[in-house]
Amino acid sequence: MNSAKSRSGSLALCALLSAISASAHPGHSLSDATPGHLLSSPDHLAVLALGGVALWFAGRFVQRQLPRRLLQGAGMAAVLTAALIWGVRT
Repeated sequence: MNSAKSRSGSLALCALLSAISASAHPGHSLSDATPGHLLSSPDHLAVLALGGVALWFAGRFVQRQLPRRLLQGAGMAAVLTAALIWGVRT
């Protein structure tokens, strides 16, 4: 395995583990919050963006083109959504 693949694998694993273990903030569960709070809280937007990065990196390791493109598209959509909402709210 070359160093670039190894580095990409390490970054993907780090992003995936961070997204899985991330909690936006203590105090309430996801089902207790209103949609407005979920879309306006910087903590929740950071988790959305980090999850998108993890999906995009996971797509890099899928061999078949359609699933790879779907994962990368979903990841990019999550990151762009978080950036768009962040831009609108500031």
